[in-house]
Amino acid sequence: MNIKLLLQHGTSIYDATPILEGRVEWFASVMGKAGRLKFRVVRDGIVNFVEGDRVSFYVDSVLRFSGFVMTKERTSEQIISVTAYDQMFYLVRNKGTYVFLNKSAKEIIQTIGADYGLEIGYINDGGWRIPQRIEEGETLMDMILSALELCGQATGKEYFLFDRGGQLIVKEKKEMAVEAVLRCDGGISEYTYRTDISKDTYNAVQLYHAGRKEIERKAWKVENAEKVKKWGRLQYYKRVPYTMNSAQLKEQAERILKEKCRVVKKLTVENINGDVMLFAGNTIWLEIPGLAEISLQGQVLIESCTHIFEEGAHRMQMDIRIEEVG
Repeated sequence: MNIKLLLQHGTSIYDATPILEGRVEWFASVMGKAGRLKFRVVRDGIVNFVEGDRVSFYVDSVLRFSGFVMTKERTSEQIISVTAYDQMFYLVRNKGTYVFLNKSAKEIIQTIGADYGLEIGYINDGGWRIPQRIEEGETLMDMILSALELCGQATGKEYFLFDRGGQLIVKEKKEMAVEAVLRCDGGISEYTYRTDISKDTYNAVQLYHAGRKEIERKAWKVENAEKVKKWGRLQYYKRVPYTMNSAQLKEQAERILKEKCRVVKKLTVENINGDVMLFAGNTIWLEIPGLAEISLQGQVLIESCTHIFEEGAHRMQMDIRIEEVG
């Protein structure tokens, strides 16, 4: 496996691969976090770069990361530690105010991208249009994720935003599925398994909207009585577009309950053999017949993935989501 690191300063492009020191870590996520590349180089007096310069990282001649230098730290031994982030950084870092009327998530992303000079690539948002949305003082990332969440609730699908090779991309979950199998025999020593109902679990849903007049209000409630008794009431409460009728409110509320009324299970696996074809957002098949007291088998989602390249070796750390529905 061959890696290549290029640094662009103005019109000059430097191949920094020969002066790399130690490992290169490439992190990517579909959970609203910026992609990141961390590396160290030896200061040689030739390769010149500053904050804001472009970084391009290739694996086997394929561009895997494109971003910008954000932090530099130099030691007395003249080793420079660098952290670069992709375009998602600007979505996380910047806030603004927008009013969107009858816009699709794709159009919202294109508008924000044009305003902030971001490169936009393939966008699949399902084609659903948001009747009205006011975003005031929110991060650009939250605006886009909210739009994609609304699209997901309307279409019953899940959409992921990420940067790939210097372009913002949105894909539907099924588009990200790969024919990869991760099998473990219970001998993994570096793992963390978590179950959680505290952050994104709901056993009751209430949707409402106000019509064109304040006295015009519609609402729909649905709950899983068994899980309310078991966990206590965890209610999802949200205002939805006023154009939705009662049947649509009912359908969306039931869809949200089906999606959210579950125990969220997450597994972090460290120091496993690397596969550069695995990326955050991919759905893979996982088989762990006997990992401590748990046994897992089925399709799982890679929420984030860190690829580590060091001395010709390639290792990975993955944060995996396993959901129990119902």
